[in-house]
Amino acid sequence: MIVSTAVGDVNVLAGSVPARWQSLIRRGMLFSECEGVEFWDLPEGATLPVRAEDGAEEAVLVLRGAVVFRAQGQPAVSAGAGRLLLLPHGLAGALHAEGPGTALVVVRGLPAVVSRRLPERLPELPAAHALGEQ
Repeated sequence: MIVSTAVGDVNVLAGSVPARWQSLIRRGMLFSECEGVEFWDLPEGATLPVRAEDGAEEAVLVLRGAVVFRAQGQPAVSAGAGRLLLLPHGLAGALHAEGPGTALVVVRGLPAVVSRRLPERLPELPAAHALGEQ
């Protein structure tokens, strides 16, 4: 993983509404299942697309405010502060900020159908750096 050291947020359009975004972590390691972790500060009416062709699963943690996820042919799903939405890969739709000051952390990862085909990786720590050893 590469952890962002950028200072400040980036102003982006969420639909047609200005929003603040910051990349917290991006995939920077070969075979990493995590695509990225992002922070979003969305004003009321902002929309974030969820694209089926991205091939990623998403976990959306609502820190403040509320969002509604809408996908064609599916019932709308709402989540307020402290709630987590899990969006499977292959699902297209959009997250809509329902109130002022909605803040989200979005974690994108590869689905099991992809990650189970990757080589097994186990964390390694040289013996000289193991906990409890000098």
